[in-house]
Amino acid sequence: MSDLPPLFGEEHACETCRLAYPDLAVDRCLGLVADATAALVELLPALADQVPRRRPQPEVWSPVEYACHVRDVLLTFAVRVHRGVVEDRPALDPMYADWRAERFGYAATRLDVLLAELTSAAAGFAAEVRSVPDDAWERLVVRRPEEVRTVRWLVRQAAHECVHHLADVRVGLSSRPASDEAPRPSPGVS
Repeated sequence: MSDLPPLFGEEHACETCRLAYPDLAVDRCLGLVADATAALVELLPALADQVPRRRPQPEVWSPVEYACHVRDVLLTFAVRVHRGVVEDRPALDPMYADWRAERFGYAATRLDVLLAELTSAAAGFAAEVRSVPDDAWERLVVRRPEEVRTVRWLVRQAAHECVHHLADVRVGLSSRPASDEAPRPSPGVS
């Protein structure tokens, strides 16, 4: 697991998204997730079939691959939140996002199926987060011994991934990048 990027810390502030984890209340996170997934569901079908599947660079995901990753994040983080509540310091499996995108051919995913799964994943994530007891937000999860995070961090991280990757999709769909640098999968997001 040493080749995994480090997880963002509890105090992370993303320069790109302008999100600061300490400022993200759980309700705001749920709103960010709902808004980002709704935007993806609206954006992707309005495009020609080939555009959202093309990678702008070999190491940069296509918009469809980013949308698949957002779906995976919501499913995985719903499970992680649940485990953080019902288990004592569970060890989190890495997501292996790049491997998933390649192994399961995310670029070829049927758009109607993806959009339904994305909508379902967002609803399931929100339902799981709403079920967290008030006294469970500071319960701990672990990926590596030096990476101990709270259940609250899991919700913040999932919201950040949705917002960040929606921006990646928008850049990937535009005819020109929003900055001089091409979008890349965010470090510390597995």
